[in-house]
Amino acid sequence: MTARERHSALIEAMVADGTLTDPGLIEAFRAVPRHSFIPDTGASTVRGTTLDATGNPERWLAAVYADNAIITRVDEGGVPRQRGDEATPRTPEAEAATSSSSAPTVLAQLLGLAELADGLRALEIGTGTGWNTALLAHRLGDGSVDSMEIDPRVAENARQALSEEGRSPRIVVADGYAGRPESAPYDRITSTCGVRTLPPSWLEQIRPDGLIVCPWGALEGAGVLARFECPGDGTAHGTFHGGVGFVPLRVPGPQAPPVHDSGQQPDEYRLTQEDPIAPLMSFPSAFALSVMVPDWRVRRRWIGTGSGVWINDRTDESWVRVYPYGTSWMIEQGGPRSIWDEFEEALATWTELAEPPPDRFGISVGDDGTHRTWLDSPEGRSWPVTPATGR
Repeated sequence: MTARERHSALIEAMVADGTLTDPGLIEAFRAVPRHSFIPDTGASTVRGTTLDATGNPERWLAAVYADNAIITRVDEGGVPRQRGDEATPRTPEAEAATSSSSAPTVLAQLLGLAELADGLRALEIGTGTGWNTALLAHRLGDGSVDSMEIDPRVAENARQALSEEGRSPRIVVADGYAGRPESAPYDRITSTCGVRTLPPSWLEQIRPDGLIVCPWGALEGAGVLARFECPGDGTAHGTFHGGVGFVPLRVPGPQAPPVHDSGQQPDEYRLTQEDPIAPLMSFPSAFALSVMVPDWRVRRRWIGTGSGVWINDRTDESWVRVYPYGTSWMIEQGGPRSIWDEFEEALATWTELAEPPPDRFGISVGDDGTHRTWLDSPEGRSWPVTPATGR
């Protein structure tokens, strides 16, 4: 199949399955081919397969028109992350990604949730390859779209690709956390960078009754698309839609230490016959844990007896180590918090609530900037959200 044929097949499949329903967005996706924004060399799949349009054009084209993220830039030391990607196993390449082309269905869902319409102005956080920027510009017009990219090289590549497609939205090289106050207010703010709490600047720069759409989550592998309605008084009401992995937005403050097994001796050991890792690897339960248990991170670890996990809080003081032990599982924990006990209590609560899926949860932002997630309604059971202080 040619690039044109693959592009057409992808878009028509998204129309047929209901992913794309808005006529204006359908027209934009049909008009803007993804392959124009993927570099011929230097990109890779989230599973680490190198893509080369010259050496293996069929593999390159098949990857471009698969419904997956494509990594276009990885961390070379010190480049802040500012792009999202789809929910996939976290390979070393995906862990280090600083720029990617998000999966087509993820972009379609994000732009659909934004309810784009003629006459609206949009701010995009994270230009990346420029494909999403081009879709926004086609739908709203070049003069109605500002896009922010923190990496100058990524921004220049996107600007060139956009120009070759005949598009000229404003590309600004700056940190998206601060937004763009000199051009505010905006009717829509969209981002493929994940957030735990909305940056105050976004709430200040959104027009009354505007929408903010972005990935939300306290755990990189268990995020959702969030749609925030913003009445204009500094508050916001967010609903969750579908699962998505993400790379977090850079936030002020020190960078959190890497998630790693520090080799500490535990304060407590316990054995269990039931697989304790399964709830952490299943999206619905992992999402529930990320909502109900504050301030924790997880990473798979490999030891001689098999695959386990290491969990720690952001201070690196409290931790859990889980690994196979014969026909059982060993759970070790230490530090001032008993994180595994908190997990067990949260999972029991989730089970008692009939295991609600992520789209039954939501989030509210108060006029004092505090964030709370809730189940079914803001008046229902709720949990405070601890702000991110770095990555």
